[in-house]
Amino acid sequence: MKSTDIINFAKIVGKLKKIKRTGWVREGVVEPESVAEHSFRLIVLAMTLGDYFEVDKEKLIKMAIIHDLGETSTGDLVVERGIVVNDLNKRDKEQREEKAISELFQEFSPDYKNIFREMIERKSKEALLFWQLDKLEMAMQAKEYEEEQDKVLTEFIENADHHITDPLLKEILHKLSE
Repeated sequence: MKSTDIINFAKIVGKLKKIKRTGWVREGVVEPESVAEHSFRLIVLAMTLGDYFEVDKEKLIKMAIIHDLGETSTGDLVVERGIVVNDLNKRDKEQREEKAISELFQEFSPDYKNIFREMIERKSKEALLFWQLDKLEMAMQAKEYEEEQDKVLTEFIENADHHITDPLLKEILHKLSE
């Protein structure tokens, strides 16, 4: 591996610090979080809750780290009712992001591409938990924006409620809404 490969990789990953979350931009949130900011809290949730849920915590954390890296190529594409806002379907979005992940990690272990695929296919307990944590983090951010900016962002909380099935995570979500 060459030092220039690592530098280029880091530059690409760094783009997530500048990509604003599309849903928040669409809702007129002032100074919306970046994709990287969303990922950071999600990573911390995965790290701290992985033991509680008795899953492979390292795999769960890796899912949280890489889940949005494809957006360095695609941007933050929002899925509504199975259709991505720019008229791609969900599968097209996933394929574009998977291609971006494959290219991004070409100089590294194939393990990252495999974890991304496992996450997309939602076939492991880590992947199923990951997606619930991703929605919970989104709902947490929605509640913060509602409180800080007097916004009504119930669609994000309802979306999370629809996807979260674990009793503890459901309880956390409902406590946020009180």
